[in-house]
Amino acid sequence: MVQVFCSCFAGVYNEFLLKDIGADVPIMLQNAFLYVHSITCNGAILLVRGQLVSAFSAASLRSIVDVKVICIVCNYAAIGIVTSLFLKSLNSILKSFASALELMFTAVLCWIIFGISIDVFTVVAIAIVSIATFVYSQNPVVNKGKLVIRRSDEVVPTEQTTGLVR
Repeated sequence: MVQVFCSCFAGVYNEFLLKDIGADVPIMLQNAFLYVHSITCNGAILLVRGQLVSAFSAASLRSIVDVKVICIVCNYAAIGIVTSLFLKSLNSILKSFASALELMFTAVLCWIIFGISIDVFTVVAIAIVSIATFVYSQNPVVNKGKLVIRRSDEVVPTEQTTGLVR
């Protein structure tokens, strides 16, 4: 339950930060903040575990310059940038569907490319995601955008607003 709560809270708080407080911050600056935050958190975890020095040993640094590792890093950096663009423009529901579809396609591509077998649980998960995507596409949620309230209590939509809500 704690993990579910943390995930839900993080999604709502992320939406609040990206669409309300941080709406005027450029997306690449938000990415830079995110990467610096991730580096800081990973460094702190390595420090607490006592592995900070060994993480920067010659053997560890040699493993980073491997061609496969560099390709993986570049791939995940590109995925991070694309994800940030999704986070900036889509709502939480669509982001959840994108994550679920990504996992579904990853499972199928692993089966095709690497021959990793797909078990019953994966087939059930793919079916659930497919049905949920179909059901959602029948009546999708429309983002109303941020509203600006003037002194006369008149509700005025911003550029992103598609309709008025009181």
